[in-house]
Amino acid sequence: MDELLLFGKLGFHHILNAGAVDHLLFLSALTVVFSFKDAKRLIALISLFTLAHTLSLSLLAYRVVEVNTDSVEKAIVWTILITALSNVLVRNKSKLQQLHLFYVFFFGLIHGMGFSHAFLMSVSGSNEILFPLLSFAAGIEAGQILFIFVFLVIGHFVVERLLKVNERSLILSVSFFILGYAVSMI
Repeated sequence: MDELLLFGKLGFHHILNAGAVDHLLFLSALTVVFSFKDAKRLIALISLFTLAHTLSLSLLAYRVVEVNTDSVEKAIVWTILITALSNVLVRNKSKLQQLHLFYVFFFGLIHGMGFSHAFLMSVSGSNEILFPLLSFAAGIEAGQILFIFVFLVIGHFVVERLLKVNERSLILSVSFFILGYAVSMI
Protein backbone atom coordinates (compact mmCIF):
# COMPACT_ATOMS: atom_id res chain seq x y z
CA MET A 1 0.00 0.00 0.00
CA ASP A 2 2.86 2.39 0.81
CA GLU A 3 4.32 1.71 -2.64
CA LEU A 4 1.03 2.60 -4.32
CA LEU A 5 0.86 5.87 -2.39
CA LEU A 6 4.44 6.56 -3.39
CA PHE A 7 3.64 6.12 -7.09
CA GLY A 8 0.47 8.20 -6.73
CA LYS A 9 2.51 11.00 -5.18
CA LEU A 10 5.13 10.62 -7.90
CA GLY A 11 2.46 11.02 -10.58
CA PHE A 12 0.90 13.98 -8.78
CA HIS A 13 4.25 15.75 -8.38
CA HIS A 14 5.23 14.88 -11.92
CA ILE A 15 2.37 17.13 -13.09
CA LEU A 16 2.58 19.90 -10.51
CA ASN A 17 6.22 20.93 -10.55
CA ALA A 18 8.34 23.51 -12.32
CA GLY A 19 9.72 20.88 -14.68
CA ALA A 20 6.26 20.03 -16.03
CA VAL A 21 5.90 23.26 -18.01
CA ASP A 22 5.14 21.44 -21.25
CA HIS A 23 2.33 19.42 -19.71
CA LEU A 24 0.87 22.42 -17.88
CA LEU A 25 0.94 24.48 -21.09
CA PHE A 26 -0.96 21.73 -22.90
CA LEU A 27 -3.52 21.50 -20.09
CA SER A 28 -3.89 25.29 -20.14
CA ALA A 29 -4.48 25.30 -23.89
CA LEU A 30 -7.19 22.67 -23.43
CA THR A 31 -8.78 24.23 -20.36
CA VAL A 32 -8.98 27.86 -21.51
CA VAL A 33 -11.87 27.07 -23.90
CA PHE A 34 -14.02 25.70 -21.06
CA SER A 35 -15.85 27.40 -18.21
CA PHE A 36 -17.29 26.17 -14.92
CA LYS A 37 -20.55 25.16 -16.57
CA ASP A 38 -18.49 22.83 -18.78
CA ALA A 39 -16.59 21.33 -15.82
CA LYS A 40 -18.04 17.82 -16.18
CA ARG A 41 -17.13 17.70 -19.87
CA LEU A 42 -13.67 19.06 -19.11
CA ILE A 43 -13.04 16.45 -16.42
CA ALA A 44 -14.21 13.73 -18.83
CA LEU A 45 -11.83 15.16 -21.44
CA ILE A 46 -8.93 15.17 -18.97
CA SER A 47 -9.79 11.59 -17.97
CA LEU A 48 -9.67 10.55 -21.63
CA PHE A 49 -6.28 12.23 -21.82
CA THR A 50 -5.17 10.23 -18.75
CA LEU A 51 -6.45 7.02 -20.32
CA ALA A 52 -4.52 7.71 -23.52
CA HIS A 53 -1.24 8.54 -21.85
CA THR A 54 -1.60 5.56 -19.50
CA LEU A 55 -2.07 3.34 -22.56
CA SER A 56 1.12 4.54 -24.23
CA LEU A 57 2.99 4.54 -20.92
CA SER A 58 1.97 0.92 -20.33
CA LEU A 59 3.14 -0.08 -23.82
CA LEU A 60 6.53 1.42 -23.01
CA ALA A 61 6.63 0.00 -19.47
CA TYR A 62 5.97 -3.51 -20.75
CA ARG A 63 8.51 -2.97 -23.53
CA VAL A 64 5.96 -3.51 -26.31
CA VAL A 65 7.26 -0.37 -28.03
CA GLU A 66 10.34 1.79 -27.70
CA VAL A 67 10.66 5.46 -28.60
CA ASN A 68 13.34 8.06 -29.00
CA THR A 69 13.04 10.45 -26.05
CA ASP A 70 14.21 13.48 -28.05
CA SER A 71 11.59 12.84 -30.73
CA VAL A 72 8.88 12.51 -28.09
CA GLU A 73 9.88 15.80 -26.45
CA LYS A 74 9.69 17.55 -29.83
CA ALA A 75 6.32 15.96 -30.55
CA ILE A 76 4.98 17.15 -27.19
CA VAL A 77 5.89 20.73 -28.09
CA TRP A 78 3.99 20.31 -31.37
CA THR A 79 0.90 19.10 -29.47
CA ILE A 80 1.04 22.32 -27.45
CA LEU A 81 1.48 24.46 -30.57
CA ILE A 82 -1.35 22.80 -32.47
CA THR A 83 -3.77 23.05 -29.54
CA ALA A 84 -3.00 26.72 -28.83
CA LEU A 85 -3.08 27.60 -32.53
CA SER A 86 -6.51 25.96 -32.84
CA ASN A 87 -7.71 28.16 -29.99
CA VAL A 88 -6.65 31.22 -31.98
CA LEU A 89 -7.98 30.13 -35.37
CA VAL A 90 -11.29 28.45 -34.45
CA ARG A 91 -13.74 31.04 -33.14
CA ASN A 92 -16.69 28.71 -32.46
CA LYS A 93 -16.28 27.45 -28.88
CA SER A 94 -18.38 24.32 -29.45
CA LYS A 95 -16.31 23.30 -32.50
CA LEU A 96 -13.15 24.05 -30.60
CA GLN A 97 -14.21 21.82 -27.70
CA GLN A 98 -14.99 19.01 -30.18
CA LEU A 99 -11.57 19.46 -31.74
CA HIS A 100 -9.98 19.21 -28.29
CA LEU A 101 -11.80 15.90 -27.81
CA PHE A 102 -9.94 14.59 -30.85
CA TYR A 103 -6.65 16.05 -29.59
CA VAL A 104 -6.72 14.63 -26.08
CA PHE A 105 -6.64 11.02 -27.12
CA PHE A 106 -3.97 11.24 -29.82
CA PHE A 107 -1.89 13.85 -28.05
CA GLY A 108 -2.36 11.93 -24.80
CA LEU A 109 -0.56 8.99 -26.38
CA ILE A 110 2.40 11.27 -27.11
CA HIS A 111 2.40 12.82 -23.63
CA GLY A 112 2.33 9.34 -22.07
CA MET A 113 5.56 8.56 -23.88
CA GLY A 114 7.00 11.68 -22.26
CA PHE A 115 6.10 10.35 -18.82
CA SER A 116 7.84 7.06 -19.50
CA HIS A 117 11.32 8.11 -18.45
CA ALA A 118 10.29 9.16 -14.93
CA PHE A 119 8.05 6.16 -14.47
CA LEU A 120 10.47 3.55 -15.82
CA MET A 121 13.27 4.87 -13.62
CA SER A 122 11.04 4.53 -10.57
CA VAL A 123 10.07 0.88 -11.30
CA SER A 124 13.54 -0.14 -12.39
CA GLY A 125 14.37 -3.58 -11.04
CA SER A 126 10.78 -4.31 -9.98
CA ASN A 127 8.76 -7.21 -11.32
CA GLU A 128 5.48 -5.46 -10.56
CA ILE A 129 4.48 -2.78 -13.06
CA LEU A 130 0.68 -2.78 -13.27
CA PHE A 131 -0.24 -1.44 -9.84
CA PRO A 132 2.52 1.19 -9.73
CA LEU A 133 1.45 2.24 -13.26
CA LEU A 134 -2.20 2.62 -12.22
CA SER A 135 -1.20 4.48 -9.06
CA PHE A 136 1.09 6.78 -11.08
CA ALA A 137 -1.78 7.45 -13.52
CA ALA A 138 -4.16 8.19 -10.62
CA GLY A 139 -1.65 10.69 -9.25
CA ILE A 140 -1.33 12.34 -12.65
CA GLU A 141 -5.13 12.50 -12.95
CA ALA A 142 -5.45 14.08 -9.49
CA GLY A 143 -2.77 16.65 -10.33
CA GLN A 144 -4.44 17.49 -13.63
CA ILE A 145 -7.86 17.92 -12.03
CA LEU A 146 -6.42 20.17 -9.34
CA PHE A 147 -4.63 22.23 -11.99
CA ILE A 148 -7.72 22.68 -14.19
CA PHE A 149 -9.82 23.60 -11.15
CA VAL A 150 -7.35 26.34 -10.15
CA PHE A 151 -7.12 27.45 -13.79
CA LEU A 152 -10.92 27.72 -14.05
CA VAL A 153 -11.15 29.64 -10.77
CA ILE A 154 -8.50 32.13 -11.83
CA GLY A 155 -9.89 32.42 -15.37
CA HIS A 156 -13.51 32.82 -14.36
CA PHE A 157 -13.42 34.74 -11.10
CA VAL A 158 -10.27 36.79 -11.42
CA VAL A 159 -9.85 37.46 -15.12
CA GLU A 160 -13.43 37.43 -16.41
CA ARG A 161 -15.38 38.74 -13.40
CA LEU A 162 -12.90 40.93 -11.53
CA LEU A 163 -10.83 42.24 -14.43
CA LYS A 164 -13.82 42.20 -16.84
CA VAL A 165 -11.95 40.42 -19.64
CA ASN A 166 -14.34 38.72 -22.05
CA GLU A 167 -14.07 35.00 -22.74
CA ARG A 168 -12.68 35.29 -26.27
CA SER A 169 -10.00 37.74 -25.15
CA LEU A 170 -9.01 35.36 -22.37
CA ILE A 171 -8.77 32.45 -24.83
CA LEU A 172 -6.67 34.53 -27.23
CA SER A 173 -4.38 35.95 -24.53
CA VAL A 174 -3.64 32.57 -22.96
CA SER A 175 -3.25 30.90 -26.36
CA PHE A 176 -0.86 33.52 -27.71
CA PHE A 177 1.22 33.27 -24.53
CA ILE A 178 1.32 29.47 -24.93
CA LEU A 179 2.23 29.79 -28.61
CA GLY A 180 5.10 32.13 -27.80
CA TYR A 181 6.40 29.87 -25.05
CA ALA A 182 6.08 26.75 -27.20
CA VAL A 183 7.91 28.38 -30.12
CA SER A 184 10.74 29.25 -27.72
CA MET A 185 10.84 25.57 -26.67
CA ILE A 186 11.50 24.52 -30.24
